[in-house]
Amino acid sequence: MLQGSIVFILVVTGLICVVGAGYLLFRRGWFWTWLKASFAMSLVVCTIIALFSLLDVLSYKQLLSEVPIASISMYEKQPQHFDVSLIATGGEEQRFEIYGDQWQLDARLLTWVGPIAAMGKKPLYRLDRISGRYISLEQARNAEQSIYGLEQSSVIDIWKILQTMPSWIDANYGSAVYMPMEHGAVYSVHLTAKGMNVRPVNHIAKRLMGENW
Repeated sequence: MLQGSIVFILVVTGLICVVGAGYLLFRRGWFWTWLKASFAMSLVVCTIIALFSLLDVLSYKQLLSEVPIASISMYEKQPQHFDVSLIATGGEEQRFEIYGDQWQLDARLLTWVGPIAAMGKKPLYRLDRISGRYISLEQARNAEQSIYGLEQSSVIDIWKILQTMPSWIDANYGSAVYMPMEHGAVYSVHLTAKGMNVRPVNHIAKRLMGENW
């Protein structure tokens, strides 16, 4: 799987750097001592980078099939002001104050491209942010905004690194989904290798999707 492959590469890279740094630092002899020490410290830095990259990769989840990745429900507090509940696959609930007419969910995807894609390797995903949207352009510019990050990289963002360098791993946003908000509506968010889609869970969501989509 993609996550296992990336983890293996990072672990091997880290071990090579550690062994190389140790060999250069403790090898006897004074010739080229400064040069060897500098190179050894570079390997130590590479080891640290590999470690933090590994931690960032482990924050992504394996997409095994088209399964629900989140459930979203809402309670209207005031017009265009909602208490939105998001429950991800792990079962932990997060609540957000969302302003607007619609909610929007964005996710990050890491997928194989090129020859390896033909081997059927599954992509990785990570929920990125949830936000509110206004239908009115004037409100979108001037009204209360609500944007919340969901899962963040701690030190190194492997997704942004992969965007700037050629590789067999494609880092991109899944197709962001947005749906109308109304008191009591419940939606289920699904993710495939091609992007996200939303399905209604109760009659309120079904009616909203029937009226607007």
